[in-house]
This record gives sequence, structure tokens and C-alpha cells, in this order.
Amino acid sequence: MSAEPLENSTSDVPVRDAACLLVADLSNAEPKLLMGRRHSNQVFLPNKWVFPGGRVEDEDRHFAKQFTGQFSPADLADEIKPFALAGIRELFEETGLLIGKEGALPETLPAWQTFAASGHAPAPANLIPFARAITPPGRVRRYDTWFFLAVSEAVSADRSATDDELLDLGWFTLSEAAALDLPNITRLVLNDVAELLEAAPVFRNSAERLPFYYSAGSSFHRDLISCKVAPPMP
Repeated sequence: MSAEPLENSTSDVPVRDAACLLVADLSNAEPKLLMGRRHSNQVFLPNKWVFPGGRVEDEDRHFAKQFTGQFSPADLADEIKPFALAGIRELFEETGLLIGKEGALPETLPAWQTFAASGHAPAPANLIPFARAITPPGRVRRYDTWFFLAVSEAVSADRSATDDELLDLGWFTLSEAAALDLPNITRLVLNDVAELLEAAPVFRNSAERLPFYYSAGSSFHRDLISCKVAPPMP
């Protein structure tokens, strides 16, 4: 899910936490990214092409507090860990792609029930945070979204069952993705990930300076932040 909702006259829309997970296939000369199209009957971004993702649930936060596995970077700020776990969960629900390793979850969490049934535990060490965006005021929905990148080699299983939230799932080169009907923030993030992939295989060291998109007053900002400290609020 992108952080760019439709415009609305309502100004007091709460900002909800969300995560997007970009999966990159680097097996060929030109990278490809997994994207899907939202349903035409959805109020939020109908027919727009987006990366898999969705809201951070309270159970993701609870899970993050007891999760003993590794994150990337190893000193990822605790406040961002629930976003990474939510990204893995949403990717599995929307695409059937599973980033994890064999094992059981520490306890029964309803939001993670389908994932747990696969016999895997999430592996957030395979995710690289690379951008953050807060939806500008005046939209029908607003999100504080963290974007993560994972390579297709990190996918440990591919299940066919999905929640059908995304249509026409497919792999697109960067130029093909740029030609799709994208929300504004998705296009900005696409440019960011293109720069990141150019640095492969050393892009795992990029966590120190991440683009952060937000609005303050009538201005739109792109700051650089770290994911190793508590995220700032504009």
C-alpha cells in the first residue's frame, strides 16, 4: 500500500502506521520489482499500481517486543521493528511470498495465524529499510509508512493463497514500473530504490541516510534520516 491516499476535505484524519515491502529480482541484468494493481472499487487508490503492504497492527508491535531474531541493520531502532514485521506479514497475505525460516511463532497471534500455519517464522534480517513517507494533510487517509527492500532470493516459500487485495501481480523492470499508473509517493520511492539497486551488492550499508518525505505547512520536504534512532516527527 502506498502512503498517498485520495484527496479529501477532511483535515483531521489520523495518521496510521504502515509498511511497504519491495521485492527485487536481481537474477537478470535489469532488476525487476513485484507490484500489483488495486481494485477499481476500492476507495483508497483505486486502479493504482503499488507495492505490497498495509497497516501495522497492534499484534505486530506486541510481536516485535518478544521477537528474538535479527533485524537489518542489527541495531534497527525498536520503534521501526514492528514495521518490518508488518511488511513481511502483508507481503505474505497479498502475494503468497514468504520471507522466513522454518520454525514456530512464540505464541498465537490472530493477525499472524495464516503465516504461522505455513510452519515458518518471519526473517526480518532479510529486509533493508530504505525510505519513509507521511501522507500529506487533506487526504481521506494518512499513513506513516516505512519502505523496505528484500531480494527475491530471500523468499523461502511461495504460497498460492492470497487475500486478493492486489490484482495483476507481476514483475516489472524499473522502466516498466515507471510507465504504470502510480501514486506520487510510489513514483518517488521507485526513484529511490533505483538508486539503491545501482549500489548493489553494497546497498545493505545504506541504512544511515534514508529519504523521509513529509509536508510541513505548504512545503513538501525530503530529509535524510537514520533508521537506527527513534524516527523524528515533522
